[in-house]
Amino acid sequence: MGIPAQDNLARAAEMAFAAVAGQSDEQLLWLGATGVSPVSRQKARATCPWHAVWLLPVLDDVFQVDLSGSRITTSAGRRVGLHWTILALHYLAIAARPERHPPQTTFAELPTARSYSGVYHQRVIARLCATAGRDAQTLSAAAAALGWRRAEDGNLAFDFDVFPHLSLRLIWHAPDDEFPPSATLLMPENTEAYFCSEDIVVLSEAVVSRLAGRPF
Repeated sequence: MGIPAQDNLARAAEMAFAAVAGQSDEQLLWLGATGVSPVSRQKARATCPWHAVWLLPVLDDVFQVDLSGSRITTSAGRRVGLHWTILALHYLAIAARPERHPPQTTFAELPTARSYSGVYHQRVIARLCATAGRDAQTLSAAAAALGWRRAEDGNLAFDFDVFPHLSLRLIWHAPDDEFPPSATLLMPENTEAYFCSEDIVVLSEAVVSRLAGRPF
C-alpha cells in the first residue's frame, strides 16, 4: 500500500498502526525495533504485541512508536509528521525478512518503479540539487549534521541508514561550466521488498527534506 493523497494521510496512518499492532514481537525485533513498554499477557489483546511502545532508529534519531496511543514521537518528544509516521509503520508492518543488500541500484532500475522515474527525478534529485546539494560545502555540512558516513564515489558520497535494515547511498557530482550539480540516490536491489514504488518516492523525498534541515 502506498502513501495516498494528503487528505487521506490520517486514515492511512490509522490503518498502518492497526497493521503493526498485529505484528509479533519477534518480527518487530528482527526489523530492528526495541520494546520498552511491556504489556502483561492478561491485559494484552491477542492481536497486540506484548510491548505497547517500541523504539525504532530512523536516520539520525530514534522514534518512539506508541501502539496503544497511535502516536510516534522523536527522541525529543516531538510528534512525527504523517509522512514519516506512515513510512515507519509500513516498515514495521513488513511480514517477510528480506536479505540485506548494499545500496547499488537506482530508483529507475527497480522492477516496478520505472514508470515513476520522471516524477522521482523532479521530486527527489532536482529538489536535492536545488537545496542541500547546491554546493559541496552545504551538502557536507548537512550530511555531517545527520551523522552520514562518507563513501568513495563521485565528488561526494555518503552512506546512511534510513531504517535498521535499509541503507541508501547519495552520490553527488559538482557543477562545471556546462552542467549544474547532479546526484544519484542508490538503494538496495530488493528495496521493493520493504516498500512499494509510491512509498520509495515519498521516502526519498522525505530524506531530501531532512537533509535540507526540515524536521521529521
